[in-house]
Amino acid sequence: GGGAAAPPGPSPQNTTTNRKGTKKKQISMKIFNHSSFVGGNVSNSRGGQIMVDGDALTRWSIDGIKVVRDQLYRAGLAGAQLPYYENWPNEVRHFNGDTVGISDAEIDHPSWAKKDVAEANDNGYAAPTSIVINDLPGMADEVSSLLQSIELNLDQQRQRRLNKLRPPSNFRRNWYMFALGIPTAVYATYHVCKDHGGYFLLKEVLAKINEFCKEHISEPCFSIYQELFTRTGRIDVNDRKARIDTIESLKRMIRSWLDETFADMPEAEKIAMSNNMDISLIEELKEESIKHIYEINSVVRCSLIEMQFIKKELLNALVAMDELMGSNEINARLAAMTPAVILVVGIRKVFRFVFYALFKSGAPKQEIYASFRRTILDIERLLLMRDDPPPNPPSLSWGSTQIARSDIEADDAETNQKSRQTLTAADLGMLLLHIHECRTILWENRRRFDSDVLRNVSEDLAEIAGERGPVSVRQQLQILSRMSRTYKFMKVDYRTMIG
Repeated sequence: GGGAAAPPGPSPQNTTTNRKGTKKKQISMKIFNHSSFVGGNVSNSRGGQIMVDGDALTRWSIDGIKVVRDQLYRAGLAGAQLPYYENWPNEVRHFNGDTVGISDAEIDHPSWAKKDVAEANDNGYAAPTSIVINDLPGMADEVSSLLQSIELNLDQQRQRRLNKLRPPSNFRRNWYMFALGIPTAVYATYHVCKDHGGYFLLKEVLAKINEFCKEHISEPCFSIYQELFTRTGRIDVNDRKARIDTIESLKRMIRSWLDETFADMPEAEKIAMSNNMDISLIEELKEESIKHIYEINSVVRCSLIEMQFIKKELLNALVAMDELMGSNEINARLAAMTPAVILVVGIRKVFRFVFYALFKSGAPKQEIYASFRRTILDIERLLLMRDDPPPNPPSLSWGSTQIARSDIEADDAETNQKSRQTLTAADLGMLLLHIHECRTILWENRRRFDSDVLRNVSEDLAEIAGERGPVSVRQQLQILSRMSRTYKFMKVDYRTMIG
């Protein structure tokens, strides 16, 4: 290194004495007089001095580059060569596989530096050899290439360390499912197929699936469509024309019986009884005729009329049943589809559970929303603790230190007054970490959010981070309150919390 020459005359600061009694001159400098030199940004109110040794600085530079290269070899891939490795004899010997030659202790400098051997003095003593950098551009080129290699090698080291921190494979994490599921499935398959074979099993399974789909999916859907969108509607169980014919036949039978049995009955009364299909007189006559065997023909005729009446009542019941079924057709079909819906929902839940448990390829929407809300909760907790906090408690010291402490407390009060409005560097760093976590959740699960929601939430996070301009703690809390009111996924479903 270079510097200004020391003032004439020996002084304890600029001369040192070795064990042989000879004096070795060192360069001393004042920091304030040489602001462009090393340590120019260091201040010392008492005017202290710093001792500069050019040979020591050279050795320190070489040792520093050695340390950097050693750490890069540790961080990089095994067997990979760093740039300008040919400048270092020890590295050349290592990559060439030479095990015989000059030891590492004798070759400790690169090719762009050399040893300067001092001549012996009159007493026969030679000063220790010094190292001089004879190719400064070569050293600069090597340092520049090392700076470029740092990113690559450190990234490789980071990847190796992250690989060690990765969780075990899905098979190792879910070994119990494989240990229980695979033997059970094999045993069940063998037990079913050992008698009839796999073809019979497949045929039976397909037949059951077809029958289930026909009864609980296709037929109900077709019936609902036919009733709502066609004129045919539902097909009645009863024959309505047969019911009308039966009623007319019963009326004629009653009228004929009344004409023969009660000939003196008024005509209007006969018409009324036949239209009303009143068989009360027939029941009375049958009850009296059964007592006399010679009136068997009258009993048979009355019984036939009663059978016709019973047929009419049965047909009326079928018509009422048809009307009831017609009014509740959609409800009945929807009820028939309920087992299919329950089965589909159950299969979906089981499939999602197995899929997430085995492959971990995603998470449910509710879990993603909950993780985002927890991160927002951490941000709000941090901002609430920094929103206009009370001042520090007064000092409890007495005596001579009270005046000095009062000045410190005044400075602290001013600093605290400023910190009430904005975050400190540490708190701002923690806030940015939480915001980065929120953005990571949004980016990795962007399919779970609408495009408008993604854009608005990203804009809100940018405002909280101060990317759209300076913001105070109170403004940041207001932005969080606005997010909780605006976005639906930020609202907590208390029904899920009760369970």
